[in-house]
Amino acid sequence: MFGIFKKPIHEPAEQQKHDVAGYPDILRDMVLSGENCDTVSGASGDFGKCPSNPIPVNGIAGTYKYFSKLHTTIGSALFFHRICSVDSSVVKNPVDVYETVSMDGTLWDVFFFDFYHPRRSNLAPSGYRLVPYDKRTGDLPFAFGIDKQLRNFPHDLPDAIANSSHLGEPFARRSRERIAKTVFHRPAEHIARLKNMKVAPSTVSIIDPDSGTVFYF
Repeated sequence: MFGIFKKPIHEPAEQQKHDVAGYPDILRDMVLSGENCDTVSGASGDFGKCPSNPIPVNGIAGTYKYFSKLHTTIGSALFFHRICSVDSSVVKNPVDVYETVSMDGTLWDVFFFDFYHPRRSNLAPSGYRLVPYDKRTGDLPFAFGIDKQLRNFPHDLPDAIANSSHLGEPFARRSRERIAKTVFHRPAEHIARLKNMKVAPSTVSIIDPDSGTVFYF
């Protein structure tokens, strides 16, 4: 009975399909013909945190909209950048990998996304929540991140956001303000996780902002 009053997580499914209208024909068809799901068939492992259980979204626009709603359980939004793509045992196309850090600098993580679905998952990875859909504002197509790899994340993120679109400056400005007030330091276990990912050697480089050391994984 109480489910009747539960707020939707995303905009209506038909509206989500409009996000891909401007995609190239082949890509658009792949997205719209993909599995309509919250988790992909045959998925295993921790949702969103391993290649065998990627987060279903409707293309890159869907990824930004998903990230704009994804917060830690205490309400902190996330900074993110795309670091690579990896193969998955449950979907035929590579899944995209994003490194994230909460705006308060306390929580570093890695998420895996599968772009080829007609809508976005209504589920959040463990330790996170999705902000419910608000009809007044809709689902924002922008967030505090970028779909390319940055070498000094999150410190070089504001400029990357500003340069990505003429509409990105408000997000870039807020990012600069928050980054200037926060200490960002990758925990050792997070660095170890990055290094242990199944990625071709030297395809991704990250600068440790504390030591200046560049490491590859």
